[in-house]
Parts: sequence; C-alpha cells; structure tokens
Amino acid sequence: MKNWCFLMTKFRKVIRKSSKPILRIFILWGVIVLTIQLIAPNPLVELMPENCPENSGNCVRVAYDGTSYRYNNLDPPLISASISEVSDVISNWFSNERGGKILFSNFDEDSNANFLHIKENTNFFFFPDDIFVKSNCLEDSNLTVVTLQSQSRLGNGDLGVNFERLSELITFLDNYSWSGKNCSFDN
Repeated sequence: MKNWCFLMTKFRKVIRKSSKPILRIFILWGVIVLTIQLIAPNPLVELMPENCPENSGNCVRVAYDGTSYRYNNLDPPLISASISEVSDVISNWFSNERGGKILFSNFDEDSNANFLHIKENTNFFFFPDDIFVKSNCLEDSNLTVVTLQSQSRLGNGDLGVNFERLSELITFLDNYSWSGKNCSFDN
C-alpha cells in the first residue's frame, strides 16, 4: 500500500507539471484563433465575382465561361436539375456536411440565375473562407451550369484548401442523384 501511495503522489506531480505546458499551448491556440477572427474582413458579397483577383495564391475558380483560375482541370458541373434544386443541394451540403454558413442567397429573375455566398472555416485555426456559387441555365441546353469560386479572406496562399474544397463539392455534385428536370427556377 505504501508503494501505491508513493506512485500516486509521483503521478500527480508529473500530471501537474505536464499540464501547464499543455494549458499554455491551448491558450496560445485560442488567442491565435480569436485574433484570426478579429482581423479577418467580413464582406457580404451579393453578386458572383467576375474572376479571381490577379495573381492570387488563395483563390480557385471553376467556370464554364473561360475564367477558371488555379482549377487544375476541374470541370464546372453540368446538371440535369432545376436551378433551385441545385442551389438547395449545394446549400445543404455546405451547411450540414461541412459546417458552412449561408451569408447570402438570391435568385435574379433578369438573368435566371441563383447566387450563393457561403462562409466556411478551415480546420484547426478556423481561417474564414468565402465560397461563391452561381447556378444558371447553360445556353441552348436544358442543363444547369454551376460556376464556383473559393477564396481565403486572409493571407497570400491557401495550402490547397480552396482547390480541395471545390474538388470535393464537384465530386459530390457529380455523384448526386438529380431529378433530371430541365433547367429553370421552381420553388
């Protein structure tokens, strides 16, 4: 019993000493995450950007109109479904599967297009990133074409996060069981 008490006393001392550095690291991580959230801009974008910023290292765009940027041969999704169905599926994927937040959603009757502005945070340091999605009818077709842009709010690079995000979304959309409806906007 004496040995047991001795071992427990030693164990408590080791835990006490080791928990201080762990606590310091956790506090430092919390301060870094809080700082990132405070200094990051918080834009509300209501229209699809025309392209990624020039020479950007933290933006990826996949578009049917030739404005793709850092897309590494990803193809824009062409979908047999209504614009509203496509927008709902994308919104749900970001909200439910990835913890993203829909900041703005709008259907423009003049251009027959839906626009989404979504915010998603990266893992670990929670850098906020913007995702822009435009769904509209492909000219001379019954298909809905989706233009995608993902960009970081802070920094000059993205460690491949934006490409990976769009690649995962496109794979999800390609494998989704769509209704087969013609391109239109239905509520």
